[in-house]
Amino acid sequence: MKKIRMGLMAIAALTGLGSAFAQSPKPLATTYYARQTAGNGFHWTKTVPNPGTAQCLTQTSRICTITTSVAPTDNVVPANHTPTNKVYISL
Repeated sequence: MKKIRMGLMAIAALTGLGSAFAQSPKPLATTYYARQTAGNGFHWTKTVPNPGTAQCLTQTSRICTITTSVAPTDNVVPANHTPTNKVYISL
C-alpha cells in the first residue's frame, strides 16, 4: 500500500512540474518594409509603402520586405533572411 501511495505522489509531482513550465505563446510575426534613407542606408517600417510614391527597386545587399517576430535593426538584413538586392525607393 505504501508503494502505491508513493507512486501516486510521484505521478502527481511530475504532472504538477510539467504544468509549471508551460511555454508562453510566441510573439506574432510582423511584416516590415525597408525604405531607402539618405546615402546607402535603409529604415525598417511597418507602414506599407505607397506604390505611387515608392517602388521596390535594385539596391545591393537589401531586401524589400521581411516577416519576423523580432523588430529588425535599421541598415541590417536579419541573418535568417536572404537579401534580394532590392529596397523601397522614393520615386
